Amino acid sequence: MTIEGQIADLIGTENIISRTNGKMDELTFNSYGVDRTKLYQANYDYLLFPRNTLDVSKIVKYAYDNNIAIVPSGGRTGYAGGAIAKDKEIVVSLSKMDKTIDFDPFLVSLTVEAGMITQNVHKVAEEHGYVFPVDFAATGSSHIGGNIATNAGGVRVVRYGLIRNWVLGMKVVVGNGEILEFNGNILKNNTGYDLKHLFMGSEGTLGIITEVTLKLTNIPRDTNVVLFATDDFSKILEVFKICSKSPLPLMAYEFLTDRCLDKVIHHLGVNNPFENRHPYYILVEFEIREEKDNEHLETLLNDIFAEELISDGSIAQNSTQKKTFWKYREGISESLSILHTVHKNDISLPLREMKSFIEAMESLLKEKYPGFEIALFGHVGDGNLHLNILKPSDMKDEDFFSSCKKVDPEMFSLIQKHGGSISAEHGIGLLKKDFLEFSRSPSEIEYMRQIKKVFDPKGIFNPGKVF
Repeated sequence: MTIEGQIADLIGTENIISRTNGKMDELTFNSYGVDRTKLYQANYDYLLFPRNTLDVSKIVKYAYDNNIAIVPSGGRTGYAGGAIAKDKEIVVSLSKMDKTIDFDPFLVSLTVEAGMITQNVHKVAEEHGYVFPVDFAATGSSHIGGNIATNAGGVRVVRYGLIRNWVLGMKVVVGNGEILEFNGNILKNNTGYDLKHLFMGSEGTLGIITEVTLKLTNIPRDTNVVLFATDDFSKILEVFKICSKSPLPLMAYEFLTDRCLDKVIHHLGVNNPFENRHPYYILVEFEIREEKDNEHLETLLNDIFAEELISDGSIAQNSTQKKTFWKYREGISESLSILHTVHKNDISLPLREMKSFIEAMESLLKEKYPGFEIALFGHVGDGNLHLNILKPSDMKDEDFFSSCKKVDPEMFSLIQKHGGSISAEHGIGLLKKDFLEFSRSPSEIEYMRQIKKVFDPKGIFNPGKVF
């Protein structure tokens, strides 16, 4: 019997699609074996759609017994090559596993299948009168399991922290097909190693997350969004210090350069927020809990103006303007990708080192790679920079990416020198595995390899990623 027939016997004929059985067009089929990186082509033959954890277990047990590699497939919104199936692996999509399993009104937790789109997790939480606070531009297409497998951050890390702070428990299938359940609807469980944390950020290399229990929190009563313009990056950091000291809860602190804003205006057709253009823009969101918080906001703005840290500023007057202000920030990735060929890097640095790193990086590009433009934006509040190198219009794609391969190790050396990380929230995947040593010691990497062998003894999960 063929592989297709054997797997069909396990999970049903309707839940397996092969490249040749005509159930799906070639373009759609290939899309399940890639993410948002453009450096690799899909090369696989079987796409599986398990309906529940037991189906996943059957698939993994079959793969284990037959030494077949597996690439877990979520929303494929990553930029590190973590969901690429290029070496005849089986692709396992969790998109049919998107049901709500439980809501606990006492602990205020939500249990869902790992294939639920993150935006739908938000909707279910809100239906129960709460919020799941992890949010980012890709919530409309990313899966909650994939978010956890990459320890996603997003725009409100400065307030709520990374996604691992909001995961109470999970169910996973490990390398021999065994189903493990970590914790659940309890907060306190001091019974040895908390193994679920190993799967957060593991990028599908230890097992497949199938169910998750998430902690929810109260919906903010109201928020206020402020957009600032400034002429120097160091002033962005000074404004952050003032905002951090304010009695107002800081929800988000983002920045973008004029080059990023120009791309968003051109692609999305939004208006320029200010009469004049400025080198840098800051987007700040505060929670407004009661009336006196508006007085705190007024005091805060007066302090910032008094220090002469900003060139211009505007407070969103209504919900529509709030959404417009956020478009300036959240529309950047899409605008850059549509308008340019882009080499993306997601990095983090200590805030005190950020200005000197940017200056060193710009100097490096100017000296060795003239013609390269940088589009910078990010979550300054948590030290996360998104550094995008734009391809010159007169350069061929292959020449551009070849040059970027030379840029990366030089940039990673600068990051290491400034005490940062080569990946803040997108992971390692295929793109950065050769550079892991810039952020992890040889001993750490060896311990991680040994951990993978425990959970995935035959190395069938997402081979070639991270290591």
